Amino acid sequence: MKKFLFICTVLMTLVLASCSKPLEGKNEYGWYTNFNECLDQAKKENKKIIHIISQDENDTVSAGLKERIFYTPEFANAFGDDFLFCETDISLSLFKAAKPGKDADSETKKNAKKFERILEDRMRVVTTFGIENTPTLYLVTKEGYVIKDFRYLPLATVEDFYVMLDEYRAEINERQNMIENVRTSKGIERVFAIDELYESTPVTFRYMLTDLMREVEKIDSKNESGLVGKFVMGIATSEVMDAYMAREPEKILGIYEECAKHPMLNPEQKQQTYFAAAHVIGTNTPTPEQTLQMIEYLEKAIAAKPESEIADRCRMNLEQVKEFKGRQDAAEARKKAEAEAADK
Repeated sequence: MKKFLFICTVLMTLVLASCSKPLEGKNEYGWYTNFNECLDQAKKENKKIIHIISQDENDTVSAGLKERIFYTPEFANAFGDDFLFCETDISLSLFKAAKPGKDADSETKKNAKKFERILEDRMRVVTTFGIENTPTLYLVTKEGYVIKDFRYLPLATVEDFYVMLDEYRAEINERQNMIENVRTSKGIERVFAIDELYESTPVTFRYMLTDLMREVEKIDSKNESGLVGKFVMGIATSEVMDAYMAREPEKILGIYEECAKHPMLNPEQKQQTYFAAAHVIGTNTPTPEQTLQMIEYLEKAIAAKPESEIADRCRMNLEQVKEFKGRQDAAEARKKAEAEAADK
């Protein structure tokens, strides 16, 4: 994500108060400013969503694009029958309103909680969509699946938007056909339809498919497709992302531990999960007890599939961790000796 450059020169409360578009609901041009509200309405109206993530105040493109194209009656008339419109704007004034300085007046501090909630909602959307730069535009289904993302928007007119869509028409149609196949398929065929959609979805956007992933084991309880383990791991990845977004990293190790126990994981999947668990522990300097846990998980990862590239990496890591454990033990022994000497 681009570094945010603060360019506002007036008090943030005044900026927000004078802003022509509200922070929730719809703005004056009919664009939703809360993605989840827009998604709920899209399901009711059976429409897709045109969603833009922007920084109107801070990048050099977003505000101009909206003024020239997206906020125009011409755009609304052209696309309003098939789409709802949503913007997730993360301009710096929102960050400042959510985190006011110590010198802010009482009213600003009073309103900070409201803006903090809005900011958290928007940053969750930003994280979910894997945003790197603004503006980025997405075509999204009523379920929240990304049909197509556009990270380069060389648009001067509404006609240019038509041209851009036509350029990617085959890709968009193929994607929509896969999604429709998921909607209409049943039984084991639905499992294979979900897998086809999952495989065609960039890793960045697979989190949006979590509800579909959860269906696989329910539909295919005997793992006739051979795909259940794959989606158990996919669900674990989504739950790890949830833990990060909720600022609860302490839950991550438990997620991988539970995943590794699942009976439908094949040896390679178990190996990957145990390796991930060991990596989580090693992210921070581990305690002696945690170091033993790392050793255990690395050994389990090797045992799951001894002849593999990951097993080779685990062996190398295991040697390093054991050396570290030796240094920990020596340090603990020195502390104990020093304590005993002091007591004499």
